[in-house]
Order: sequence, then C-alpha cells, then structure tokens
Amino acid sequence: MTTTTRIYSDTAEITFFGKRYTLLDLTRELSPDIPVYPGHMKVNFWTHMTHDEARLRMGDTPFRGYAVKGMVLCDHDSTHIDAIYHFNPDRPDLTADAIPLGMTFTEGVWIDVSDVPPRAHITLDRVRRAMDEAGIAALPAGGSLLYYTGAARKWDDPLAYVSQYPGLDADASRWILDQGVVNVLTDAVSTDSPADVTYPNHTAHAEYLVNHTEVVNNIDRIPLHHGFTILLAPLRLVGCTGSPARVIAIWPANEGAG
Repeated sequence: MTTTTRIYSDTAEITFFGKRYTLLDLTRELSPDIPVYPGHMKVNFWTHMTHDEARLRMGDTPFRGYAVKGMVLCDHDSTHIDAIYHFNPDRPDLTADAIPLGMTFTEGVWIDVSDVPPRAHITLDRVRRAMDEAGIAALPAGGSLLYYTGAARKWDDPLAYVSQYPGLDADASRWILDQGVVNVLTDAVSTDSPADVTYPNHTAHAEYLVNHTEVVNNIDRIPLHHGFTILLAPLRLVGCTGSPARVIAIWPANEGAG
C-alpha cells in the first residue's frame, strides 16, 4: 500500500460550496519555546505514555500502541482570544466557553500601523490614515479589524517580542468599537502598549463587551486589505479567561494573486 504523507504548510487552496478559496494560517505555534506575556504561565509538554508503555497494557495484539502527551499552559499563550471576563471582573458569565458561534466566521479588514514606534500609542488619526492607505472606507459592522504593528518580526527574540510594540490608545479603541466590530486582532502580544499600565484598549473592550485576539501571525501576508473572511476557532474552555485559537484568513482563489 502506498501512502502520501501530508505535512503542514501555512497556505492552502480548498473547494468550498463549489468555489475555490485560498487559506492563510494566522496562528502561531504552541511550544515550550514561544514568547509568553510577562507573568503568564509558560508552555510545557511532556511524554505521558509511550507506544511501548501502552502495549504493556494490551497483551497479545498486533496493534503497535498509542502515545499520549501531557501539557500545561496559560489560557493566553500563543495565538488566543481574550474572553470578556479576562478584562471585566463583573462578567464571570462571559468566559471562553461563552464566545458566540457567530464569531467563528467574520468579514475581515486589515491595516498597517507598523511605522508607530514600540511602546507608543496608535492614535485614532493613525488608524484613519491607515484605513485610507488601505482603501478601507469603513470598518465592517459585525466583522473583524486586524492591525499589523510589525511586532511579528521580533518573534524569534522573545524579550523584544513581549516588550517592544505599540498599542491602541483610548480614543482609537473606542472609535473602532463604535463602528460595530466584534473582534480586534493584532500581531503583538497585547493590544495595549507595555508602557501604559492603564490598559486603555482592554478597558474599552471591557466597557463595550467586545473580544480581541492577540499574537496573530501573517497579517501582512493577506493580499487584500478587505474582501476576506476570518475563521476563528477557540476551544470551549469552561470558566477560562481566554483560549488558544486557530485563526485563518480566507479569500477567493482568483483574487489577490500577484
């Protein structure tokens, strides 16, 4: 018997409802080596059971056994969505398991604000200019805004990645949410500048009861600034303040080429 081994690639083309689409993975890996927000639990994996250990329990069988890994991690490690309860202590009902299924697929737009210096604020004026530069007339009500800070380029320098990035200021945060977006995604480890301990973006999202998603990869590789869809799939972690999530950008295969 001949078998074909399929290995991971961060891009693919699929057929869906009779049409061809391009996929781009926006998800970072989960491993013990990834950068982690200061104070959050780091990731650890270990071998809980080997194939040979499993076979000891089975007796006489041609089955070659099974392997199992154990893991510990924080609910905000790697690419993840923040549940409302993460930043709003008055809403313990809005944990990761309560994130609406309707957020699984949303219309997406993305802007480039990578010229904003690390540890500075991304202002409302800069957001509007970035929208103009991208040809985005309006943010999608019921959709998602992705903003690229350039922090992604520091991924292989963990200390720089978790300390050298800008964040949205209060005016920009509230204006974005006033447009009706249901998720704000960034390549940085946080939507707030590490130099601003008032956390203006988290505070705004707490007031508006809107989720956001951090540590998003490949935003700058989406060839369309609008006209694409975001697939976001968090785990239903009961009572948790967030969840690692698979995030994928999707657009028609004949668009964005070249």
